[in-house]
Amino acid sequence: MHPIRTYRILILLCLAAIMPGGSQSLYAQQPAITCYFNRPVTTSLSTGPQAGYLNGTFADTIAAYINRATQSIDVCLYNYTATSNSYVARIATAINAAAARGVQVRWIYNNVASTLNTGLSLVSSQVPRFSAPDLNGYIMHNKFMVIDVNAPDTNLAVVLTGSCNWSDQQTIFDDNNLIFIRSKQVALAFYREFNQMWGGTGPLPDSSAARFSRNKQRSQQTTFNVNGTLVEVYFSPRDSLGVQLEHTISTADHDLFFGIFAFTDFSISDSLKNKFNRGVQVRGIMDNWSNNTSAFSNLVPALGENVVIQSGSNDFHTKALIVDALQPASDPQVFSGSFNWTAAAQFSNDENTVIIHDAAIANQYYQAFCGDFTSLGGPPCEGSPCPAGQISITSNRRGSSYQWQADTGNGFVNLSNNSQYTGVNNLNLVLSNPPTNWYGYRYRCLVNGSQFSDTTTLTFTAYWNGTANSSWENPANWNCGSLPDANTDVVVNPGVRFFPQVNSPTACRSLRLSKGASARLADGINLILTGK
Repeated sequence: MHPIRTYRILILLCLAAIMPGGSQSLYAQQPAITCYFNRPVTTSLSTGPQAGYLNGTFADTIAAYINRATQSIDVCLYNYTATSNSYVARIATAINAAAARGVQVRWIYNNVASTLNTGLSLVSSQVPRFSAPDLNGYIMHNKFMVIDVNAPDTNLAVVLTGSCNWSDQQTIFDDNNLIFIRSKQVALAFYREFNQMWGGTGPLPDSSAARFSRNKQRSQQTTFNVNGTLVEVYFSPRDSLGVQLEHTISTADHDLFFGIFAFTDFSISDSLKNKFNRGVQVRGIMDNWSNNTSAFSNLVPALGENVVIQSGSNDFHTKALIVDALQPASDPQVFSGSFNWTAAAQFSNDENTVIIHDAAIANQYYQAFCGDFTSLGGPPCEGSPCPAGQISITSNRRGSSYQWQADTGNGFVNLSNNSQYTGVNNLNLVLSNPPTNWYGYRYRCLVNGSQFSDTTTLTFTAYWNGTANSSWENPANWNCGSLPDANTDVVVNPGVRFFPQVNSPTACRSLRLSKGASARLADGINLILTGK
């Protein structure tokens, strides 16, 4: 690279966002939305903040939020299963301590034989609780908690939702997720829903005014701005969650990833299959509970290796849809909550769902999805490749025969399976340990011997996650666990704990600092952008 060109690029970057000199660490603004997962996640796919993997500590996290409550706690939970020796008993301990210090606690629970709610025996008699009605074909399946909704400090209001019931099995072994949203307006939406079932805003339930299932009213407001992120909130059955889910599926331009426990709705399976047949990448995880349903029979044969099944003693209990996680400019979304994809969940049960429109949140759910998907035998996930890893490229054309081709600079030629390429005659081409000097290689698939898929150009991008410190030279701060080289694009996104400082001369292909992100050059240090 010509020295003058290098110098000019460095000057432009310094003016834009790189700050030379000094060693002060920079912190990103704490997000208003925090997600956690209880199964291992694939952090190499991180494009910024790593997904929050809590290894056996869901109950500690829930208790920690309860311990910070100052005014009120409203729990609306399908099932709390615990004895005094259970790990999740600490949630009851936190609830009891809150009630003892004057926090108003109210609790709604499901009342059928399948949900004994044994954990309520650990909850103080100071805490009023109210059971949902025992109706044929109905369950109160919500999983949410609202804290400090009416506190004078509006920053204290927070909602917990997600897929997780409170038991040792659910919090540690079954696949689940938690979502915490710090927003007064979102908290009010859940508070209003709670009050419909409680029968009012008072400390004690009013059974004469309580409304469940189809007797509830439609939500007054469903869209909210949470620190710049669009969040939608819906409740079954009045808010038509099945319609909301199919609408979310319809917005996908590039990719759809789903994980679901109970999946019986044929129409939803058809929406996913139609997207797949039109060239959208669709991959999914289903629990063995759904393997005899019409949705299973409709979708699994069409997706082939792109759907995997969780079986055994632990449930895949997560309920999530991820839209366009690989296309940050295409309104990435996460659809998650208590809602299973069944007729009962749509038309009878009390359920809750949030739709979060946020690229960083979608990426975190993608990290979690891929951790599960590949561990269950699915092909490697798509993403920017790591030098010592695997990725897949999926044809956007469907057919009965596939032949992958590569152009390494001399035109396209057919590929054969070897140590670096597998699946050359499948929908998904897998690349193993591709070196960074393959940057710019192009791939396409000949489908049915007559039509070509879109061409994919291989690039290498290192994403800064800043989990350890501000040192550019620390491999732990990069998504792949290795340092970028002269063939690697570098992206620094906001939301990380530390922003980078370059402390020794180095090079990368390009550097992109997203809005809200920054970087530093130590005094006298050059970062060369090869641009090749």
